[in-house]
Amino acid sequence: MKRSSDRILTTHVGSLIRPPDLMNFVTPMLSGGDYDRDAYDGTLHGAVADVVKRQVDCGIDIVSDGEFGKSSWSRYVADRISGFEARPAPARRGAFARGADRVRFPEFYAEHDEDMPPAFVRTDSVCVGPIRYTGRKALAADLANLRAALAKVDVTEAFLPVAAPSSAIPDRINEYY
Repeated sequence: MKRSSDRILTTHVGSLIRPPDLMNFVTPMLSGGDYDRDAYDGTLHGAVADVVKRQVDCGIDIVSDGEFGKSSWSRYVADRISGFEARPAPARRGAFARGADRVRFPEFYAEHDEDMPPAFVRTDSVCVGPIRYTGRKALAADLANLRAALAKVDVTEAFLPVAAPSSAIPDRINEYY
């Protein structure tokens, strides 16, 4: 970790807003639809380069890939580990389907539910077998895209944000362990 005695180094953690051309691929990915993988890879490569440059232009010292290579904050964990299967979820279940905020802000959640791809909103992650990491190829692509973007800018450091599996699938159902 770099330190500075001149000023506080800046960073952020979390997913940044994906550009529309990248989102054109994310929706079919989440719902299991067809998409052009080569076109997606090229779009992702350019989007990561752009988001890294934009962070630098804003004065961020320690940049990330914006989590652009991940399908979503929680879904990507299930995409990169074995042992889980997606199953249709009963209506109005899950972390976003309950709670005081849903009651207090119904207009927001109506729009949220409408805009989210069905595979994201209406599935449960069910543990049906041994859990093993299977995401090495996706991680390698994330690292390659970030390294290529970093070659074009001058930053103090960079990182790939990740979510802990136990926090990313809060409503998982365990049928195996």
